[in-house]
Amino acid sequence: MRKRYPFPFLDAYERKDQDFFFGRDEEIEQLYQLTQQSNIVLLYGHSGTGKTSLIRCGLANKFRSYDWQDVYVRRGTHLIRSLDRALCEESDGAFDYEDGGDTIADLPQKLEAVYRATFKPLYLIFDQFEELYVLGSRDEQDAFVRIIQDILRREQPVKVILSIREEYLGHLYEFERAVPELLRKKLRVEPMNLERVKTVLLGVSNQPDSNVQLEAGHEAPIAEGIFEKIRGQDKTLHIPLPYLQVFLDKFYLEVTGDQSRQAEAIFTRPTLAAMGDLGDVLRNFLDEQATAISRAQGLPEAEVWRALSPFVTLEGTKEPLSEAQLTARLSDLPTGASARLLQALVQGRILRFSEASQLYEVAHDALAKQIHAKRSDEEIAILEVQRLVKSQTAMKAEAREYFTEKQLLFMEPYLEKLVLGEAEKDWIAESRVRVHHQKEEAQRRQEAELAATQKRLRLVRGLLALALVAVLVAGYLRVLANGQKAAAESATLVANERLLEALQEKAQRLEGEKAQLIRAQAVYQTAGDSILQRETLQTMTEKDSLIQLNAQNIRDAQARQKQQ
Repeated sequence: MRKRYPFPFLDAYERKDQDFFFGRDEEIEQLYQLTQQSNIVLLYGHSGTGKTSLIRCGLANKFRSYDWQDVYVRRGTHLIRSLDRALCEESDGAFDYEDGGDTIADLPQKLEAVYRATFKPLYLIFDQFEELYVLGSRDEQDAFVRIIQDILRREQPVKVILSIREEYLGHLYEFERAVPELLRKKLRVEPMNLERVKTVLLGVSNQPDSNVQLEAGHEAPIAEGIFEKIRGQDKTLHIPLPYLQVFLDKFYLEVTGDQSRQAEAIFTRPTLAAMGDLGDVLRNFLDEQATAISRAQGLPEAEVWRALSPFVTLEGTKEPLSEAQLTARLSDLPTGASARLLQALVQGRILRFSEASQLYEVAHDALAKQIHAKRSDEEIAILEVQRLVKSQTAMKAEAREYFTEKQLLFMEPYLEKLVLGEAEKDWIAESRVRVHHQKEEAQRRQEAELAATQKRLRLVRGLLALALVAVLVAGYLRVLANGQKAAAESATLVANERLLEALQEKAQRLEGEKAQLIRAQAVYQTAGDSILQRETLQTMTEKDSLIQLNAQNIRDAQARQKQQ
């Protein structure tokens, strides 16, 4: 029996790899049970936890062959078109694919045709579903939700499995509002811990048709040593699955040197120790491959990284491209250089090619993150401009917004380095015209506002002049009034003084008259004239009253004099 190489490098495990797929039994069972409980299941986890392998190998082998018809769908350039194309291809010739944009014509009939082609329950598996939110437009997202609603409403043997990176779960908010059952049946795929690594390596080593074995009697220490090598100084409890896959491939080559991966290998502790400190396994792999490809192609290494950059989004995720798209972006390279470079990157296992979609993409999101980290500021700016342009032109015309002057100024230095479609060029040109008109309108408004301001200033100046005149007149009147008041107060003071003098003279006169009455009273008393005595006494009483009243008037006049 010919033995097989057990490690898929950065590829996912397929149904045929069941004999080498270890460490996921519990999750396989959980996922299987969820598919029996609901027509839509969500599988999520961080990048590099093995979500695709869990479905394509683990779940697929859990079903009996007559109970499982899987249709795998990746977004490609448009998720709905990719789904439509996949259904047509699986319909056994009942339908030919025609681009329907954001809709799928005859969807129920196509689902029925796929079912009748095999008479197996149909599982629509949307792998790397986060691409819809990273690369797709809002129109595409909304249209996909409507299609899923339509599928779930129908009484057809169709189930939906969505696989998404954990950090993009928040993007499903609107999806869940439209499809409430979306998050009811979900499963998180856990990363690789030490026990799982041991299970994988021991399982592979004990598999009879595996061409890789661990040194007998030292299986557990070797597995632990591999785990320690990969996690390095981080001392975390988990390691990313892609790092394990790349390391195991590197370990195999270190033992055998066989690039065809057919020779048998025994992983030993001395060989593992001799590999030394590996650092970042994926980064080192990329650096080694980029160096080797640049030498083989006769290109600067920077050109290899420049060719890889368009395959990665600004978020560090994969973005599939066709050969024509890459050639257009690398138009300054010699004729045929981009095609040769693509083939070298595929052979170096950095890129993979999809026959179905005719697109190239980075072999794994873990590699995409490493490529993203290598980008220059200019490359990042170019991608920012590219996303800005596509985000607007991907919308329906009535929903688009013109680019602002600030956006156009940011875009200008990089537009020549982008491959733009006619619609994108037209929208940029229309935005420039719009900005020009806005600036002219703003200039007219400024001139009108300036004229209005000048008019208001003239009015204000006139009002200020009138106010100044009013102030001067009021001041004059106040001075005049103060003068009159002072004259009146002076006259009052003089009159009061004269009154006081008159009252004082009157007081002297009254006192003199009272003295005369006192002397007369004495005479009348001596003479014994009682009648005259009584009259004189009455007159004296009256004089006393006048004297008192006059004294009060004097006091009042003196008080007024003090106040003045």
